Amino acid sequence: MGHTSVIRLATQDDLAAIQTLHLESWQHTYRTLMPPTFLAEEAPRYLARKWQVLPTGTVLVAEDDTGLLGFTAIDDADPAYLDALHVRRSAQGGGLGASLIVAAFRAVAARGVRGAWLYILEGNDDAQRFYQRLGAVETWRGPDPDHGAGITAIRLDWPDLSIMLQQHGSKQAD
Repeated sequence: MGHTSVIRLATQDDLAAIQTLHLESWQHTYRTLMPPTFLAEEAPRYLARKWQVLPTGTVLVAEDDTGLLGFTAIDDADPAYLDALHVRRSAQGGGLGASLIVAAFRAVAARGVRGAWLYILEGNDDAQRFYQRLGAVETWRGPDPDHGAGITAIRLDWPDLSIMLQQHGSKQAD
């Protein structure tokens, strides 16, 4: 990245940048995994609605002097649902995604949450390898509960956040 990055709680002022990064990330990452019409037409509307207000739980942003580098959103359920992790392409590969997840997991673990999970789309092999390197295990595969027919989702779980944080908790943003 070349710049000092900071991870902090998101505010309402971050929502437009989060929405933009989320859409850019989906349109790039899912370009071969989801229908083009969804990515071009429905995704912008969906994400505009989604990011009108901060969701409950923990939303963290990573930024440097160039702006938003990445964000993550996780709820407070137990196990917690990791709803989003997106890092600007130019900032990928330097440990920022892992730093965001570790920070989010620390936040929910401090509130008594013991486990976490997420869905990825089948075919998003880079994401699957990334999460599995951080200790996630595949627990389910089937029709995507969010996007319907023809798309297969994979559920990845961290059954015990304390193990993940012990093994990966020293991850720091670049």
